[in-house]
Amino acid sequence: MRFLVCLLLLVALCAPCVAQAPEVPPALKGVHRIVCLGDSITEQGEMPGGYVWLLRHYLAVIYPQRPIEVINAGISGHRSNDMLARFQRDVLDKKPDLVTISVGVNDVWHGFFDNHPLGDGPRGIPLDAYRSNVEAMVTQAEKAGARVVLLSTTVIHEDLHNRENAKLVGYNAALQEIARSHNALFVDYQRPFRALITVYRNRTGGRDNLLTYDGVHMNVAGNRVMANTLLSGLGVSSEARAAVQAKIEADLRAHQ
Repeated sequence: MRFLVCLLLLVALCAPCVAQAPEVPPALKGVHRIVCLGDSITEQGEMPGGYVWLLRHYLAVIYPQRPIEVINAGISGHRSNDMLARFQRDVLDKKPDLVTISVGVNDVWHGFFDNHPLGDGPRGIPLDAYRSNVEAMVTQAEKAGARVVLLSTTVIHEDLHNRENAKLVGYNAALQEIARSHNALFVDYQRPFRALITVYRNRTGGRDNLLTYDGVHMNVAGNRVMANTLLSGLGVSSEARAAVQAKIEADLRAHQ
């Protein structure tokens, strides 16, 4: 018996240390289900390598003992009024602990459709109505006990000085104000998108798209920027992400 006890102690001492999973950041404490609300950028983010797909896989690999379900509620073409109309059915009825809201590109972009160069066409959503729609969704989520993460818009075409992107400034400012007044988390996509596009164009002279395949919808690089910016905003460290990068890449290859 004494020999067996000694042997077990020896095995325990010689066994390699198993790395502990990183601590769950405060924004994800108690979170078991996330619903990602959005338009076509979010809908396409479900594809392998898309930002929603990457969010789901990073969280699963980094926190294997704390499974977090990620539900995609993106629908192509939707604006803030469309999302508000389906918010109960597509978001709250899923009983999320956390909701990410990505809205604004279509509210602005569609206003330029049908030959409205100032963006004041009937298919757009005016800023006051946009603010009211987003605030209503945030308030409903709060009443349902869900945390909210407001995502800034990305860009409308990669010409950062065009009228579409100029008009987005007020919409993103409204998102920040709403986040501040409701103590919600705000994730800024404008900063990394603008920085990367600016450096690319200034250093190469290129005027092609860097982060989107059509000026609006994400390519591989754009989805990676979105996913990593969101994960960082949620408090998932770059070290934790780097530690599982090889596994994420292997999963991605297996799904392509």
